[in-house]
Amino acid sequence: MRFSLVEEPWIPVVRGGEPELVSLRDALRHAHDIQALTAPVGTQIPAMLRQVLLPVIIHATDLPAEEEEWGARWSAGRFDPEVVDAYLDEHAERFYLFHSDQPFAQVGDLRTAKDETKPSSLLIPSEAGGNNVPLFSSRTEAEAPTLTAAEAARWLLHVHCWDTAAIKTGVVGDPKVKNGKTTGNPTGPLGQLGVVIPTGRTLFETLLLNVPIQPDGLELADRPQWQGPVADATWSERPVRGLLDLLTWQARRVRLIPEEGQEGLVVRRVIVAAGDRQPPAPDVEPHTTWVIDRKPKAGQPPRRPRRLRAGYAAWRGLEALIAIQGPGGQGTVETSRLLAQVADLREDQLDDTYPLTVLNVGAVYGNQSAVVEHVIVDALALPVAALRSDVDMREFLTGVVNQVDGLAKAVNFLAADLRRALGGEGVPWDQGQRPDVAVVHELDPLVRRLLAGLQHDPGQRGVAQRAWEQAAFRVVRAVADALLDAVPPAAFAGRERDKRRYVPAVAEQAFRSKVADLLPHRHDRADADQLHEEAS
Repeated sequence: MRFSLVEEPWIPVVRGGEPELVSLRDALRHAHDIQALTAPVGTQIPAMLRQVLLPVIIHATDLPAEEEEWGARWSAGRFDPEVVDAYLDEHAERFYLFHSDQPFAQVGDLRTAKDETKPSSLLIPSEAGGNNVPLFSSRTEAEAPTLTAAEAARWLLHVHCWDTAAIKTGVVGDPKVKNGKTTGNPTGPLGQLGVVIPTGRTLFETLLLNVPIQPDGLELADRPQWQGPVADATWSERPVRGLLDLLTWQARRVRLIPEEGQEGLVVRRVIVAAGDRQPPAPDVEPHTTWVIDRKPKAGQPPRRPRRLRAGYAAWRGLEALIAIQGPGGQGTVETSRLLAQVADLREDQLDDTYPLTVLNVGAVYGNQSAVVEHVIVDALALPVAALRSDVDMREFLTGVVNQVDGLAKAVNFLAADLRRALGGEGVPWDQGQRPDVAVVHELDPLVRRLLAGLQHDPGQRGVAQRAWEQAAFRVVRAVADALLDAVPPAAFAGRERDKRRYVPAVAEQAFRSKVADLLPHRHDRADADQLHEEAS
């Protein structure tokens, strides 16, 4: 029973506008013809990129030592097929998903003391398994989903990146097993980050945008997991040896158990046990933005990954994406290593109008990180000019996010004052449906259109600002008018509370004043044709 990741189709992509599955060899040889890497579940994209595609390219070609070398690779427009073939042929034996001695990213003889196995749902966060019981799961733990070999390969990579924490099955050969289990297991390494991946127009461009420039190249001890010794049940807590070690980190010991199905090899049973543990967010981590603490508490690192928040669009964290920290910088956030690298590239290597997209992926865990509560996947157009020395562009974009937050708060204050004018209380921040949700929801497509427009023509910032503020004003006025229209006539006399009188007319006046301060350019005259073009 064998399934070659090099030769068999298992990677979902979009090519020629159509979805298809391709092999690892096909994906890299024809990366310039493939529009995008895709997946049925968004969290599989960084897993495939980091665990296989990116480390193969980096190991086969080494890291570029300087911007000129990176630019030469970019100008080539494709990966050298001879280099790709030579590397994959050399390591082909280690890329079999099912192999008696050395299956890919697994332990071939992994077993429990009682030879027990678990259903394949253990690999899939949306399926019921163990403590993870999703509310809308379509099957119980007793009904193991049947995974094709291609599906099993993707979920295998996923478990190394995103697996839940807490108790794991004890296996034979693990000296740290107690009472048939191991405890204290952290989540997979990507579960501790807000993953930020720059993507381009093709898979080739996406992969190269994710290749760091490093003057000294790879560390001598650094290598991908498939070039190391064959894994066994033992694991350790150790530092990361380098970029390749980080990307192919084996956070779990896994064994997929294949069987013959009607359509070929399938997986219905698995074993998932404790794997290697790494220190939090090593410095070589390229795929996260950072929170900077200038005065950290004892034992706390001064720099920690910035997590994504469920229910928050990626643009609401725009400040972190475009926060380029220079020497002695005093900011509280810092962008990722790869986005900072984009900022350093010359315009003849990557110009300001390049259609850069940033894929933001994260997971929110609950119940001691033993279950997945939310998965966050959001792609955002990011103007390259905002990453470079255009301080005005950066300030404008962070100002837009602050305007949205301010408008949302203004509507909440209006709603609270109107409720008090009726003799009630404002809606607590953690209870009920507040009107700021409607404001942010309606402004979301406007912000995304603004970013895409500035990406296409960064010189039109003034026109874009006027168009944005006028559109934002219309949105927030519509939400406010709906609140005011719902106030009954009896409330217009107002109510006295805590030595203050709450009157709808006064609440509306205060709201208008806040909006005027937040959107100072909403009444500026602008060329109608330019505004129409910007809006479309």
